[in-house]
Amino acid sequence: MISYLPPSETKMFSLEGDDKANRGMLTSFPSVPSPYLNYDPQLLPQSSQPEYIFLEGAGSKQRGRFELSFTEIGTSCLIGATIGGIRGIYSGIKMTSMENQTSTYNRTQILNSVFKNGARLSNTFGTLSVYYSIFGIILEKTRGCEDELNTIVAGTSTGLLYKATSGLRRCGIGGLIGFSLATAFSLITSRDKIKDMGKNVFHS
Repeated sequence: MISYLPPSETKMFSLEGDDKANRGMLTSFPSVPSPYLNYDPQLLPQSSQPEYIFLEGAGSKQRGRFELSFTEIGTSCLIGATIGGIRGIYSGIKMTSMENQTSTYNRTQILNSVFKNGARLSNTFGTLSVYYSIFGIILEKTRGCEDELNTIVAGTSTGLLYKATSGLRRCGIGGLIGFSLATAFSLITSRDKIKDMGKNVFHS
């Protein structure tokens, strides 16, 4: 037989009240089977602390390389497609202006140029971003930390790998370009940290 609290002892659940008062009100009810799930609520483990569900890694102050790689790759592809599309419009207009053709032909040529250049640069930027992300993840897992050294090494390795099949000279140029871009990025994003490191070196 199910027993209920008398009307004089019932308490109202308040959204403005504190958690302790609300939990005390909820735990004061007798063992009443749930009409929806058909179970006794008191059979569940009772905790004195509020329970919440968090996403994995949501409590960390900074996301790792693996989480950031998806955003980096997608953004790189979009940037490459945008630059390639602009370049395709320019080259398509320049090409059709030299030919005395119909408007339908000119429009088709411009669209072909936009799609061709956009896909090419999007593929290039995406490939570079994938290489960079892979090297960054490997360095983070190997060294156990994420700092500017990982960024510089990953950028240099990306340039070397991307031009590895183009000869030793171009491979070195690609590595130098990757090193320069990664160093410039580190200087811009971690300027204060690098200044503190320099002060510590000179003071020591």
